[in-house]
Amino acid sequence: MRILVTGAAGFIGFRLAEILAEDPANTVICCDNYVRGEADAAYEALTARPNVVGVDIDLADRSSVMALPDDVDAIYHMAALNGTQNFYERPFEVLRCSTLPTFFLIEKYGPARRLTRFLYAGTSEAYASTVTKFNWEVPTAEDVPLSISDVFNPRWSYAISKLHGEVLTVQGARQFGFPFTIARYHNTYGPRMGDKHVVPDFLNRARKGIYRLDGWEDTRAFIYIDDSIAATIAVAQSDACIGEVVNIGSTREMKIIDVAKLMMDIAGMKGEIELRDSPQGSVRRRAPKTDKLKKLTGFSERWSLEDGLRKTIAYYIPELKLDA
Repeated sequence: MRILVTGAAGFIGFRLAEILAEDPANTVICCDNYVRGEADAAYEALTARPNVVGVDIDLADRSSVMALPDDVDAIYHMAALNGTQNFYERPFEVLRCSTLPTFFLIEKYGPARRLTRFLYAGTSEAYASTVTKFNWEVPTAEDVPLSISDVFNPRWSYAISKLHGEVLTVQGARQFGFPFTIARYHNTYGPRMGDKHVVPDFLNRARKGIYRLDGWEDTRAFIYIDDSIAATIAVAQSDACIGEVVNIGSTREMKIIDVAKLMMDIAGMKGEIELRDSPQGSVRRRAPKTDKLKKLTGFSERWSLEDGLRKTIAYYIPELKLDA
């Protein structure tokens, strides 16, 4: 297959493209403009593979998207400007980079009716306001109403972009007749995820002996990157997932403080954790129901949180030699 992966220099997109490229029968077209991703040695090695094509492109520019190859069989649309700090510091760019590409990709590839699947990367942020404002059930299923609680809070720049993308994907597929799946991600973590998320943010400070933790009372269910990718490919290749929204995540809900303590135990760190409140608008609890994912694909997690954190810590603090 000829597969287009957007956001391929980012976190989930990069590992996804790596795994897809392991099949020599696939040609993987990697797109990124490095607004969030990184053209590091790992990405250069990926795009140097004989069955991988790297395209430096701003997907928020319509003419650039229209110039992409026509003969694409499947699209994994992962591109967005993610990272909690970015939501607060660069909300306009978050909106631009997380909305326009979906419009232009559907406009280009929808009418051709060639696609075997358009997978859209959604997010649990799209329903965070519902959980907070209406005390919605946690763990949360895919039929939860999506909502934005406060248009004045820049945090919701990402959530509303992704909510918009889900609607656009559904209606674009309805108009042009292509098969789609929305994968709604919940706290994927692992090596090379940048520094704008709670796990690497804490590790980068802890490396300097600073054990500050934001949102310590909040709960999350973290899923390791390789499990997240396995689930992504499973839903993209399952006919049962066509036209469906499917949660991708773990069922092990933990307080952030307990995850931080676990990281410190694995790393052999000692120190007093400085506890800080969450940023305004942060959801207190987040964990997905994954019954649908398991029913439609048979997926099950292979990575424990302990093993995943060990690999992640080894990446961010290599001097500990945890991989040795």
